[in-house]
Amino acid sequence: MMRISNKKRFKTSIIISVILLIVLVCCMLGISAAAKEHLKRQNPPMNESPVNSGLNIEEPKEDAEPASDQGKETPKAGQEGEGDKTNEKPAATETKESSKPVVKPEELPQDQLYAVYNDTLIIGDSRVEGFKLYSGVRNASYFCMKAMTIDKIEEGKTVSVNGKSLSVYDMLDAAAYDKIIVGVGLNELGWNHIETFLEDYGQLIDRIKEKQPNATIYLQAVLPVSKSKNDSDKIHNNAQVYWYNENIIKLASDKGVQFVNPAAALVDADGYLVAEATTDGVHLNAQYCKIWAEYLAELIK
Repeated sequence: MMRISNKKRFKTSIIISVILLIVLVCCMLGISAAAKEHLKRQNPPMNESPVNSGLNIEEPKEDAEPASDQGKETPKAGQEGEGDKTNEKPAATETKESSKPVVKPEELPQDQLYAVYNDTLIIGDSRVEGFKLYSGVRNASYFCMKAMTIDKIEEGKTVSVNGKSLSVYDMLDAAAYDKIIVGVGLNELGWNHIETFLEDYGQLIDRIKEKQPNATIYLQAVLPVSKSKNDSDKIHNNAQVYWYNENIIKLASDKGVQFVNPAAALVDADGYLVAEATTDGVHLNAQYCKIWAEYLAELIK
């Protein structure tokens, strides 16, 4: 019995020793790991970058430019996206690129009616665009676009001319014209202040005179609208047209340029655009674009 008891004690001692050894080793490993972590915190690597350290730091951009609202156009009443025209507008952006090719159309013999349009530049909006497409006047140069307004022209907006993006100043710089006809006002009828329209118009006339001192400048009247359009539209009606034309006449007189009104060939006895001349009450069809061109040719001879 004594021998058996001694063997059990011996085995128990060995087991306890092993357990104590394991505990001691674990404690030493834990102490070593804690010491390493402490040293790491006190002495971080010198070449650690923000990216490697996990910090999300945005570097400044050298070429960044401040945001600007200068290029935004302010819509006006009576146009797509109606709104007020502000008094602040960007300075005229003249692009003096006389190297841009302006292909002048072939001139007509002088014995033909449309020969009067030789060396003529016609500036305007969608009505002038219709004139360009349907009148048959192929020997004039055109600067026109749908929804065009006087401020856009004066500020240097570009349009596609013979596949080139040109401003009116590019065209005035690149060729000499005998006559320059300006036909605007339709899209400006809803502007809150006609004074703004007249100011922009006057500035454009001054620029044209500066660049084309030998050209005769014609301000074309705003053409009337049809009776149905007149009766249904609070902005595009003949009362507004008449008011604008009275002011354009005065502007032409003040600036020493010509005023022309081809409406007599296009209206009925009551002064409305004849119903058969238009489908929307504003823009002329091909037949009446030709009548318009013929009558205007007589006025600018």
